[in-house]
Amino acid sequence: MRETSFFQSTRGNVVQALYRRGAATATDLALERGLTTNAVRRHLARLERDGLVAQQPKRRGSTKPSFVYSLTTQGEALFPQRYHLLLNAILDEIGRDSDEGRVTAIFRKIGERAALKHADRFAGKTAAQRVEALAKLLCEKGVTADTQPAPGGFILREHNCPYKSAVKTHPQVCSMVHALMEQALVAKPEQRTSIARGDSICEFYIPAGQNAGNSGGH
Repeated sequence: MRETSFFQSTRGNVVQALYRRGAATATDLALERGLTTNAVRRHLARLERDGLVAQQPKRRGSTKPSFVYSLTTQGEALFPQRYHLLLNAILDEIGRDSDEGRVTAIFRKIGERAALKHADRFAGKTAAQRVEALAKLLCEKGVTADTQPAPGGFILREHNCPYKSAVKTHPQVCSMVHALMEQALVAKPEQRTSIARGDSICEFYIPAGQNAGNSGGH
């Protein structure tokens, strides 16, 4: 969360406008804030360099495409989030009516469906290409992930966890990522460190061949 003074600045006001609107052009934002379009573009360029805003072209009719701006995951993180409170409440309620195995099964199913949805990213790929595709997919989901070769396989590291607040009390949530990995990769990963267990990162060793390893729990 940035200091209050940021949100009192023009750039902070632009960020707040994008948070409310979801997406907008520089012209839209200029009209709303009473600024010139060029001035807004300068602020957007700075916010884009800071990783808080992203742009994409959008065609309106037969005219030249306009650039539409929206907040990145990093930009949205500037605002207080309370999703983990709702998630924990839901998981607590499910736990009262069923055992932990039921909660694990739910999150494994979510992971399996995600793998099915993105199956084209992994189809026909080598083991190395699958690991890279998985890391890219995780990054799109808000995880800072990277990979590197290792003897007989690969290392995949997750440097943050979007569900960190939930997995502390409900580690079954991690089954979602485990199931996604098992479906997307050619061999079952072995988890070596876990954010949920107090480690600074989640690290997985992924064999390059078909021999399955053991997937540790978060």
